[in-house]
Amino acid sequence: MSLEPIRVAVAGARGRTGSVVVEALRVAPGLNVVGTLVRPDGVLGEQEYDSLANLAAQARPAVLVDFTVFPASKAIVLEAIAHGIRPVIGTTGYSERDLQEVRAAAEAARLGAVYAANFSIGALLLMRFAKMAAPYFGHAEVIETHHTGKKDAPSGTALALARTIGGTGPHRRARAELLRVEGACGADVDGVGIHSLRLPGVLGVHEVRFAGEDESVSAAHTVTSRRAFVAGVTHAVRAVVSLNRFVEGLEDILP
Repeated sequence: MSLEPIRVAVAGARGRTGSVVVEALRVAPGLNVVGTLVRPDGVLGEQEYDSLANLAAQARPAVLVDFTVFPASKAIVLEAIAHGIRPVIGTTGYSERDLQEVRAAAEAARLGAVYAANFSIGALLLMRFAKMAAPYFGHAEVIETHHTGKKDAPSGTALALARTIGGTGPHRRARAELLRVEGACGADVDGVGIHSLRLPGVLGVHEVRFAGEDESVSAAHTVTSRRAFVAGVTHAVRAVVSLNRFVEGLEDILP
């Protein structure tokens, strides 16, 4: 007996990433896109809703994929959980406190929820490399480059990299004796430096550099198309329906 397709809705479906994701989900085996949530700014198209309450009642999705903007994303996600819909969150800008609120809501409702700062498989591999290398080097720097339209800095992926590295043990940054321009040495997160570049024509690049007294090692991940996020999102949608807790990152749901 065949299983019923997972009923999926997408918030932010008109956006640059959301539009790519929704088209990919429409053709993914075992998934059924039943509606999209868009801004209330004009005539609604087929399967479009400008109210999550209406989307929940009429389209009855089991999962809501969110690629909107923060802080609107958080309100959408919490409302989705209140309607019994499991969120898969790709919007960045969440603080640790924000994620704790989503975690608490999901676990109180015993619903699965997945948040990832980056849904690409390459970013997951970069995170694994950073976690593996961090204990062997006392110094680490993260450099991220994104398009000029990105609203937040540093990127959620850069923050996740820095926190992953910092969580493995003490790291320290060399200090400039004379700082001629404020911010020249970037930000400091748990002893790990973060540098954000914003340039036209770039989707996303993350590089992590480790150094000791006698050697250094670096790794980088470059996104050349927003389709890079599709595989991770699709996997998260399939995984979240079997969860009854909040999961941050893809580490626990990808082999």
